[in-house]
Amino acid sequence: MRKSKLKIIFIIFAIYFVLDLSLTNLIFKKTQLWKSTDKVDHYWRIKSEIYHHDLMPNIDVIEHVNIFTLRLVTNSIGFRDFEKKKIEKENKEQKRVLLLGDSFIEGSGYDYEYTIGGLIQNKLGDKFEVLNGAVGSYSPGVYYLKTKHYIDQGYKFDYALVFLDVSDIYDELFLDYSKDKSKIINYDYTKTIYIRSFYNVGDFLTTNTLLFRSLLLLSDQTEVLKNYIKLKYKASKEFNKPFFKTTKEDTLFFRMLTIDRGYWTFNEKTYTKVKDGLKKSDYFLKNLYDLFEKNNIKSYLIIYPWPTQIFYGDDKHETYWKKFSKKNNINFISLYDQFQNNNKRKFIIDNFILGDVHWNKNGTIRIFKGLDKKDIFNEISSLE
Repeated sequence: MRKSKLKIIFIIFAIYFVLDLSLTNLIFKKTQLWKSTDKVDHYWRIKSEIYHHDLMPNIDVIEHVNIFTLRLVTNSIGFRDFEKKKIEKENKEQKRVLLLGDSFIEGSGYDYEYTIGGLIQNKLGDKFEVLNGAVGSYSPGVYYLKTKHYIDQGYKFDYALVFLDVSDIYDELFLDYSKDKSKIINYDYTKTIYIRSFYNVGDFLTTNTLLFRSLLLLSDQTEVLKNYIKLKYKASKEFNKPFFKTTKEDTLFFRMLTIDRGYWTFNEKTYTKVKDGLKKSDYFLKNLYDLFEKNNIKSYLIIYPWPTQIFYGDDKHETYWKKFSKKNNINFISLYDQFQNNNKRKFIIDNFILGDVHWNKNGTIRIFKGLDKKDIFNEISSLE
């Protein structure tokens, strides 16, 4: 009797599955509602066999980043730019400025004209060529390996601005290198045949059936709601407000302050966990600046705070890299002084994307003006 019921259930499910599969591919997948829930394929963000990941050369695409939509254009070597163009190995007509950094310098969320790279290019003018080698989630090991790769290929640079982010130290914890430190060799778990097969089946079901697509969306939205409620509760405790009087702005502001990658600069427990990342960052930045010196590239190390450092302070990041730069004779620029204000909450919301740690347009301009106040552009121009 039990086997009979199971057989009936199996037959009903099989019939439903075939109907769902057929209707989804014949009707549902053609609707705008279905297309709006498709997983975006950022095919232009590619793997690098040497320095982990990069942007595809010569692309001109529309990219969606959270609530933002931007135009992403790269030149012939995959560096973000105003337009697709050929980059020669040596530019005899213009001095070259290499930018290195992570998503802040890539310009997360904005068209290139509103990013630090675009602003610097417009400031320096036609006598200079700014090459923006920054990509999201880069860190010191990537900066070194990517720069070395292009120098080994014969590319020439005159100046280099390295923007060291607070999260770079944390990111180094998750990178594994070959024994000779010549490339990143992180093991890709999806290469395991069983796990890869599992994900392939899941992708097929959510791409071709209404049932599994609906379950996935429900699961995602439930997770978002659960995380928001948890964050709102923590925000109410932090700001000493009743839960139901804690606003969305309170919650998102609290999120800006508590992203784990920024905690290590003032929290001893977190700092202990990232010491290995700090050691690796020190090693690769030392090698990077030795590489600059060997190739006669005038270079700078630039740091800036997250909302976390502005609100809670910083006992580690700024001090460490100031000493590092002095010890290794590196031109050091701290932009922490550009982010000081008595009304910290209002100041942070005015200069950063709400709920995020990246600069908004005001924050980007503040970084740019901070560099200008430090006379970095005058220094570059005078050394022309």
